[in-house]
Amino acid sequence: MSGIEVTLVELEQRMLDADAAFDERFFEEYCADDFVAMGHFGIVSRQQVLDMYVKGSGNPDRRNRAHDVVVKPLGDAGAVVTYKLTSTSGDETSSWHASTVYRRTSEGWRVVLLHQTPM
Repeated sequence: MSGIEVTLVELEQRMLDADAAFDERFFEEYCADDFVAMGHFGIVSRQQVLDMYVKGSGNPDRRNRAHDVVVKPLGDAGAVVTYKLTSTSGDETSSWHASTVYRRTSEGWRVVLLHQTPM
């Protein structure tokens, strides 16, 4: 794997861990100002995502994992990460197809778009 691939796979898993823990600090730091998320919940802005994590509470038993990860660099300043996502809490497991678009900034990689489609 290239350096970009290693970095983005690690960052993606950090984002999935932050999601399970409802860690709004991660999303404040790593979501670009023009970030949007899309899925069965509709299309939501960065602020709506931050508000959701502030109001929610993490589940210490929840685990999110990315499988079959593919990183597609888009020149030097961008990349798309695609994968199968599984989320497990207790005996319940849910699966999605997911993709995340990243932009490289002077502060590092930032999430621009997150899309999840339930399987």
